[in-house]
Amino acid sequence: MQNDDKKIIIKTLELFKKYGVKSVSMDDIAKALAVSKKTLYTHFDSKDLLIEKTICYIFTEHFSKIDRILEKKLSPLQKIILIYRYGINQMVSYDPAFYFELKKYHVSAHKHYEEYKNNIIFKTILGLLKEAQEVNEIKQDVNLNLFCEIHLFKIDEILADPEFNTQYSTQQMLNHLVVHNLRGIVIDTSVID
Repeated sequence: MQNDDKKIIIKTLELFKKYGVKSVSMDDIAKALAVSKKTLYTHFDSKDLLIEKTICYIFTEHFSKIDRILEKKLSPLQKIILIYRYGINQMVSYDPAFYFELKKYHVSAHKHYEEYKNNIIFKTILGLLKEAQEVNEIKQDVNLNLFCEIHLFKIDEILADPEFNTQYSTQQMLNHLVVHNLRGIVIDTSVID
């Protein structure tokens, strides 16, 4: 990614986090960057493309953080908890309109978002759950794919609700959305305490 493109994406992301996607125009982005709209369009020929590239940037950052967590000498379940603590903190830092508007108005960017989310849940997290099951930290009769579908797949939609995510602390949300559910499938709860 070119340095100028990255600057544009980072500034765009700041605006999206604060105001959502729909209400931020290319004029707003150009003004925030102190460049002309024409200059902005030489880097990104449409708002849709800029949104897509912003989603890709967000998840590149997420994957980088997740990789650092995966390198830690912790149990697979502890890694899952750290990944979700990071994820919850990220989700609540965005204006809730960001997720709803992305889904409603920017189908292509939302498709990328869902692909990245699926990668995290059904590759990284599911892989860690399988690893924990192999070392007998998780009951053998648990269908881990189903666990991910039921307990982890819709967390982002729950967190996008401003009445929910402003009412509880990050730790409370982490405990009730992830940790307590993990306790139901582990053999010895001390591995996640």
